[in-house]
Amino acid sequence: MPEVRDDTAIGTGGQPAQDGPGGRDAGAAGNRRGRTLGPAWAWWGGGAALALVAGGIAIATVNTTVYSPEAQVEDYLAALAAGEGGTAVALASGDTPELAPGTATDLLQGEPLISGMAALGELTVSRGEDTPEGRSAEVLVGYTVDGEEHSTTFTVEKTGRDWLFFDRWRMAEVPVQSVQVVPTQLPPEAASGPLTASVNGIQAPLVTEQEETPGRSFAVLPPMVVEAGFESTYLRAEPARLVVDHTAATTDPSADSLTLDLALQYTDAVSAEVNEQLDRFLAGCTEQKVLNPAGCPMGYDTVNRIPPESITWSMAGDPQASVPELPAEGDDLTAVAPLEAEAILSLSEIDLVTGEQRTVEHREPFTLEAELTVTPDAVRYTPNVP
Repeated sequence: MPEVRDDTAIGTGGQPAQDGPGGRDAGAAGNRRGRTLGPAWAWWGGGAALALVAGGIAIATVNTTVYSPEAQVEDYLAALAAGEGGTAVALASGDTPELAPGTATDLLQGEPLISGMAALGELTVSRGEDTPEGRSAEVLVGYTVDGEEHSTTFTVEKTGRDWLFFDRWRMAEVPVQSVQVVPTQLPPEAASGPLTASVNGIQAPLVTEQEETPGRSFAVLPPMVVEAGFESTYLRAEPARLVVDHTAATTDPSADSLTLDLALQYTDAVSAEVNEQLDRFLAGCTEQKVLNPAGCPMGYDTVNRIPPESITWSMAGDPQASVPELPAEGDDLTAVAPLEAEAILSLSEIDLVTGEQRTVEHREPFTLEAELTVTPDAVRYTPNVP
């Protein structure tokens, strides 16, 4: 039978391998080491490569979330939504803004600021264009107010890196905007105040005795909704809104000043009060037992003798004054429409020649014009009579 050689069992010099340190076990161990050494290094190299890739992905992810231009703007918006105007100012510029004398800061903090931000609804933050050199980026904030889409653009500047990998960004200065809340169609007699409106939930005087020009300026950080309204006994203004959505700085003071007009109107109480005063005026005329009531628009002349006790004045129907709406600025103020009415006089008249006595009913149409003065809390109806 031919001899079968097992190369795996032959030692050095063709001698059979022996057990022990230099024998079969050592050869087997050497063979085992030869079989496992290559794959182990491959696994370590692959793991290191994956770690580097994962690290690069993690850095990129953090750079686009935590260390991104959008994150800076989101922090600014969060401060505004929390009513922390001081924090927002620090994020937007870091400097205390210089405001014109008389500018109110009520809308820069607390509930008025929270209210103005809540009115914007859901905000969307997206990255716009970067400058070619990558030193700054635009961040767009979108929102919808009363069905109309708006957007505010912020500039965020790169200032360096942290830990060698993470970009450092800071918002460029966001100038504080000025919003002028102005009552329009203001009756002249109400121009000397006081007149206090609701602005984002706070009571703010728009007309005072100290100020010659009605209105008040409010400092505002964009984006924000300024909502104002006015309600008093005799004057009111429907709530009006202004969306402050621009962030541009300008050297022209009038260019960054926005105006929110409150168009004043008479309340229904004005007409009721005017007619109550008219009724009292006419009653004062009809109560007089004379032919020509003093301070009244009617009278009767005769050469005959009239017994005073027979004189009775009354009004045909129920005269009602008509109060037109407040006119637009620049138009003449028509306080109250002329009143067309008719007075009725009943009396006994004695002929001086014949002594004959007869009953007379005299109807006298007249036109009554009057001046009307209206302030938030008072109405005065003044008929124009001789």
